[in-house]
Amino acid sequence: MSMLRRSPSPNRYEELVERRQRRSRRMPQEQRRGTPLLLKCFSWLGGILLCFVLGYLGTNILMDSLNQKLLLKPENLVKNQEDLKAMEEAERSRSASPANGENIQQVGLLLYYVKGDTVVEEKRNFVARTKEDNITDALNAVFSLSNVPDMDSIRLLHVFRNAEMVFLDFSSGFVSALSSMGQRKSLLLLTGIVRTLQDNFSPITQVRFLINSQNPVAGGVVDLSVPWKMPSRS
Repeated sequence: MSMLRRSPSPNRYEELVERRQRRSRRMPQEQRRGTPLLLKCFSWLGGILLCFVLGYLGTNILMDSLNQKLLLKPENLVKNQEDLKAMEEAERSRSASPANGENIQQVGLLLYYVKGDTVVEEKRNFVARTKEDNITDALNAVFSLSNVPDMDSIRLLHVFRNAEMVFLDFSSGFVSALSSMGQRKSLLLLTGIVRTLQDNFSPITQVRFLINSQNPVAGGVVDLSVPWKMPSRS
């Protein structure tokens, strides 16, 4: 005799259905909780690293393409420290030299300097600057052409002009140089200085010498305490 299986009561059936529904709702949450946090971190880092690598490679490819198309000039590319130094030197040279086609105004000056036992003249060109600066340029050239001893110790500190007179304020090395040259050559040198200024920088006719901004005392191989000028031309 076969046994008949007893059917669950309606209330029992509803409880089973509700229990299965709750179980099905919990499964996705449990599955999500089952993903390790460490694995998520590695996934994020991997994505960031991949984006960085792709960006770096893409930039290199783009720069190479620009170089090949001459959008970036090869002479402006710096690959090492030597290239950087060479570029800096070239830039300084371009800054120091005039631009192509640019004309620099020059002025020709007659220089009178000591040669042997006499004073000779020579014309030289200088960059046109203020009158005081050109006076300094001319006197430095006169000293060099006259082979004045210890030129490095001679400095023209200031130049002042007052109508026909110019004041030349020298360092004390000027007095030492005159002493080394002796009286005759010192007289020739002062003659060359006065004539250079008179012939090139009108209306100058007289020169007063100062030493370290002070009036020099009388004495020495030549007297610097008085004004110097060329004799009147008859």
